[in-house]
Amino acid sequence: MKKKLISFKNSLVLVVGDLILDCYWYSKNHYMLSEQLTPVAPIHKTIEQPGGAANVAKNIAEIGGYSKIIGFVGMDNEGLLLKKLMNHVRIYCDLISIKKNKTITKIRILSENKQLIRVDFQEKYISTKINLLHQKIMNSLSYFKILVLSDYAKGTLVDIKKIISFAKKMSIPILIDPKGIDFKKYSGASLLTPNLSEFEKIVGKCHRENEILQRGIKLLYELKLSALLVTRSQNGMTLFQREKKPIHFPAISKIAPDVTGAGDTVIAIIAASLGTGYSLEEACFYANIGASVVIQKIGTETLTINELNSVLNYQ
Repeated sequence: MKKKLISFKNSLVLVVGDLILDCYWYSKNHYMLSEQLTPVAPIHKTIEQPGGAANVAKNIAEIGGYSKIIGFVGMDNEGLLLKKLMNHVRIYCDLISIKKNKTITKIRILSENKQLIRVDFQEKYISTKINLLHQKIMNSLSYFKILVLSDYAKGTLVDIKKIISFAKKMSIPILIDPKGIDFKKYSGASLLTPNLSEFEKIVGKCHRENEILQRGIKLLYELKLSALLVTRSQNGMTLFQREKKPIHFPAISKIAPDVTGAGDTVIAIIAASLGTGYSLEEACFYANIGASVVIQKIGTETLTINELNSVLNYQ
């Protein structure tokens, strides 16, 4: 039987959000200095990867789509490195450099694939260039089929309501990866993709499956969303749509060594799928498969279209 291969080569996705430089410092074996109870981690390898919104754009490119990314970086070596890491034939970077801000950087120190500590530089991008950001978005929207807003609560999407309004006027689907405890600012989006922890911060702790389903439907209507996707790590993901029964996508793997960046992969695959013409149900099915591949990798990783097709053809 001939294998069915999916392709996202015609998808055009505009990504706007918080760009982060993710650094991983690997130690083969850490130990304690007993007299001070100080952990010592001899570093044998370091890796830098695009994080936050930059990881969404890279995921779209790696699965064969085209993306443009708009956001802030600092005028520093980390900003230059992040731009270099984003140098991809399918990514167009339209970044705004800020003099007074460092590029948001997260350094994770790992030993035996376990995170010992995370060190963060620069809490938020604070810029007077928000109007320039909005102008770049308005100038770009007509060239793209899908808008992804990647919110890591780092200051880029400080006026997200205005951005949603721009896209709605142009009838462009708006996909949002949310953050924080105020989801009202996302009202009117086409799709919101919180993980279970983020979802429960809004609707309260869910002890039973039925509570997730009832509160998901309620939140969908309260926020005037077209759809809501709750990602649930090793428990898969649940899709809520208006006038439809919730659909649950079971996880392919029950073991999740590292969920870092999995949400970026999910929203990237959904965006590329919708931009290609697949239905939302198909898009979520592909995203669930893709997430199952990425969580087996350590760090902020992407997957390729070949990896996705390979797993799909084993289902």
